[in-house]
Amino acid sequence: MTDLMAPLTMPDATEVEAGALYTSYFTSVEEVVEHVRAAETLGLGFRVESYMVTSPDEPRGEFEFTLFGDVPTRTESEA
Repeated sequence: MTDLMAPLTMPDATEVEAGALYTSYFTSVEEVVEHVRAAETLGLGFRVESYMVTSPDEPRGEFEFTLFGDVPTRTESEA
């Protein structure tokens, strides 16, 4: 379930990636999988990136999910 109490910051126009509809951040794999399935059902493109967040308690994994209006194409340099 998405944490509705988490602070939300809106990117300014220079931070929005071309073609991206929105970007969300999650702490659980289940949330990411739910968004991936929804994007696939709607025929939309998406990108998922994972990263580690260090905290005083212990490091934890988080995920960045970006939804695109179209399925992104891969260039030769990305293959």
